[in-house]
Amino acid sequence: MKKIFIISLIVIAVLSFSLLVYKGVKQARGIPTVVKEKKMPIVEVPFVNNHIDLSSGIGRQFWDMRPATKIELIYQLMVIPWPKASVPYVKVKSFHNKEDIYFYLEWPDDTQDSGADIKNFSDAGAVMFPLGKKVVTQSLMMGFLGKANIWHWKANQDREYWLGKSTEAKVYVDFYYPFEEQELFAVSKEKFDSAVNDLVAIRVGTITRKPIQNIKGRGTYNKGIWRVVFKRTLKAEDAEVDAEFAFGKKLCAFAIWNGSKGDRGGRKSISNWVDLRIR
Repeated sequence: MKKIFIISLIVIAVLSFSLLVYKGVKQARGIPTVVKEKKMPIVEVPFVNNHIDLSSGIGRQFWDMRPATKIELIYQLMVIPWPKASVPYVKVKSFHNKEDIYFYLEWPDDTQDSGADIKNFSDAGAVMFPLGKKVVTQSLMMGFLGKANIWHWKANQDREYWLGKSTEAKVYVDFYYPFEEQELFAVSKEKFDSAVNDLVAIRVGTITRKPIQNIKGRGTYNKGIWRVVFKRTLKAEDAEVDAEFAFGKKLCAFAIWNGSKGDRGGRKSISNWVDLRIR
């Protein structure tokens, strides 16, 4: 009996030692951190028999009754140390009426930046849709890793298009250069036909404004909240450069610019891919 007891102690000691060795080897380079994989957010795009006339507003009452998906944002990966997102999240809602598709974006912002001047930058928001059958796994830099259609709303452009208030800085030129009877180099400015720019990108540095602009949009600012609505026909006119919205699953990503924080160009808060469910 004593012999069996001693053998049992030896077995327990060996097993305990083996377990300690295993843990020691496993944690030799530090204690492992368990990272839970985040589920891809889902934005439902149901059929709703409704039409929003943006010339009359964004349809605030209608949107207030619709459910929203809250999507976390991270700051664009540019330099180390990576800063926190200047806009922590965006709330997204969507629907279609079999003719048009609508996207509603809502995010917090302490300041309304609707102008554009030297060292003053406009608030903005964008939706990106991958183009083609081959879609990369990340939405990094919005268009950096693959072809994409981007809808880019800008607060200063919205102010000019809908309210007729120009945000351009005043400049002075010599309208009558010596020996000229009239100005030969007139100052020109692009006239916007929407508050949203319809863009296409293939890789970094290739973002281009499309010749035909298909997107309409409008934004409102109230008590520290931006609310922006995008609108486009459900059917794509050109599948090469226009996002397609066939029923079923579709990916998209979002980006927000906070002008007062110095956001412009590549400096922005972005999301990873979001799963659209069009039905």
